[in-house]
Amino acid sequence: MYYLIKYGYDGKKFCGFQRNNGENSVENTIINVLKSHNISDNMESAARTDKYVSAAGNVFLIESKIDIIKILKILNSQIKDMYFYQYAGLSEYFNPRYCTLKKYSYVLDGDYDIEKFMVMLRKFEGTHDFRNFSRKDYRNTVRTIKNIDYYQHNGFFIINFYARSFIWHQIRAIMGFAMRYYEMDLDPFAFKINSVFLASPERLILMDIFYENITFSDFNSSYLDGKITKKLTDINVNRVIYSRILYKFQ
Repeated sequence: MYYLIKYGYDGKKFCGFQRNNGENSVENTIINVLKSHNISDNMESAARTDKYVSAAGNVFLIESKIDIIKILKILNSQIKDMYFYQYAGLSEYFNPRYCTLKKYSYVLDGDYDIEKFMVMLRKFEGTHDFRNFSRKDYRNTVRTIKNIDYYQHNGFFIINFYARSFIWHQIRAIMGFAMRYYEMDLDPFAFKINSVFLASPERLILMDIFYENITFSDFNSSYLDGKITKKLTDINVNRVIYSRILYKFQ
């Protein structure tokens, strides 16, 4: 049986996301538990977040003969600062990277004219070559951002980005540019950039990943609720992560 598992984590508590980035990486931490309890030898991730970036709704795929509820109980009891809260059972293999949409949120505070800020950000909507707003690797830098919106929550501006895929450092580079130049009336794709300014990773959160024709079921556990609720005492970025998982965040 294949399982898609949706989970959240506090990125500041780990040395990075990808396996072999260190024993305390997000992937290594999960894989070590999966192997030690004979659940699975591997996992496939839907999204790889930057170092210190958090998630409220990342997804990974495993193949296992063990009951999914038992798996979720083990993961939640063995891994601190991660929260495994939804699942979908699949009869055949599915690449979790083939999603229909990803949603990221950047938690912004400070003395910003938010309407001017959003005028700048909306210039990044649509299909563009983001080579000047990403860390270059082998991947195509042309991406389509479907929408950028915002609302206020607990004194923060929550800036939401929606796209099927993002390039490395793309959102942090966009936010860094907007934080510097939002008061200027300019075209970011015609503006000569000498160096990319990356906004802080600690304020970026992968909020959710959406799939066509796949429905996730909730893992109802008083233990999990209690584990998350303890984190809600922090009036900061963590509140956005944990309250999203408890379905109290819009």
